[in-house]
Amino acid sequence: MRRFVYQYFARTSRFRHDIGGAAAIEFAFIVPLMVVMFIGTVELSQAITVDRRVNQVASSTGDLVARTNALTTSEMSAIMGVIEQLLKPYDSTPLKLTVLNVAASPSDATQTTVCWSYAHNGGTGSHPKNSPYALPSGVVAAGESAIVAEVQYEYTPLIFQYFLQSTTPLQETYYLKPRLSTDIKFDGNGCS
Repeated sequence: MRRFVYQYFARTSRFRHDIGGAAAIEFAFIVPLMVVMFIGTVELSQAITVDRRVNQVASSTGDLVARTNALTTSEMSAIMGVIEQLLKPYDSTPLKLTVLNVAASPSDATQTTVCWSYAHNGGTGSHPKNSPYALPSGVVAAGESAIVAEVQYEYTPLIFQYFLQSTTPLQETYYLKPRLSTDIKFDGNGCS
């Protein structure tokens, strides 16, 4: 019986001091955390990239419109084709864009109204002609106008979309002054 007890304690003592499988156990504990961190990093970098594209779409749209004296609907549609190329390889379906020409009153720079608006893919909101539109302070002086490019994009996560059924709205608004005239005509309609 002594011999049996001695062998039992000798085996358990060896088992207790054996560290041969410790690395595998530690790896099994760390792998889920590493996978979550990797997926989170991929998702965050995707979201930042799409947000930069939304920013680029707003600035490019405003810049292309501000470089002209007058635009037609077909020219604006061509600009929207260029804008959709800026988003590639991302889906342009959730992109909503509105281009506005907003003018200040000749006597008061704080009294600003919409001269015309163009909505792409449903636009970002309703902006009827002659409706008030608040511009940030200092964008226009009395009697001047500004081109406003409003962009909204509903970002859907790449991997987490299978776990989270929500989207994140990404928005950007750019204000630019017309370069060649005080206002830009759209299909014959202008501010003056």
